[in-house]
Amino acid sequence: MEILLVKPSHKFGFLILSLLFTRVGVSLEGAVPKSLTLEQVLAKMDQRGATLRSMHSSISQRRWTDILEEFDQGESGRFYFLKEKGKVYLRKDVPKPQENTLIIRDGKILYYQPNIKQLQRYDLGQRRNRAEFLLLGFGSKKEALKETYDIRLIKEEAIRGRETYQLELTPKSDKLSAYFSKIVLWIDATLWVPIQQKLVEPTEDYLLIRFDNIDLNPKIPKSQFDLKLPKGVKVVGQ
Repeated sequence: MEILLVKPSHKFGFLILSLLFTRVGVSLEGAVPKSLTLEQVLAKMDQRGATLRSMHSSISQRRWTDILEEFDQGESGRFYFLKEKGKVYLRKDVPKPQENTLIIRDGKILYYQPNIKQLQRYDLGQRRNRAEFLLLGFGSKKEALKETYDIRLIKEEAIRGRETYQLELTPKSDKLSAYFSKIVLWIDATLWVPIQQKLVEPTEDYLLIRFDNIDLNPKIPKSQFDLKLPKGVKVVGQ
């Protein structure tokens, strides 16, 4: 299943984006390889994608506003990913600073804000959304990436004590570049998944997303992606 990229409101788009990873909750797979080529890094990511069934991690994100030259207060929470029978399920729970839950399943995006008793619901297949950018590097096949992006291997870099390869993805189409002019992925040189993402807008504003305490292929029931709503919740959208 190839997921490369819905466009509700601008505010909702960035709230949805709150999803992605770094530290490790899995065993290491040998010594960290050095000085790989771009093709070798993409091949390693392909190998990981073929075996990736589920993931659990902590997640944090901050938005940089270029004209103000500052980050917002950001948010942090827990992230869950499940791939089952060709379907992909995502869930992000944020307890602070404003509690919210994002779920993607069965072709729908659900964004729930309990403090205001509101659920925003959108059809993923028809509207397509920035939320799908969050899946870049997680099971995306290299040929599909190459078809959609110009990819450069920028450098090797240590991020929070972990060796990474920094990849820069530039969208080939005007449609994609209207969302982000470029995307930077820091690929962990042991796990071969992104532990950090930088999603840069044409305005030079960007979203910085990091994943910590990554646990690959844990047992996650599909019920984890159910959303039970209390009475009185207002539903907005489709």
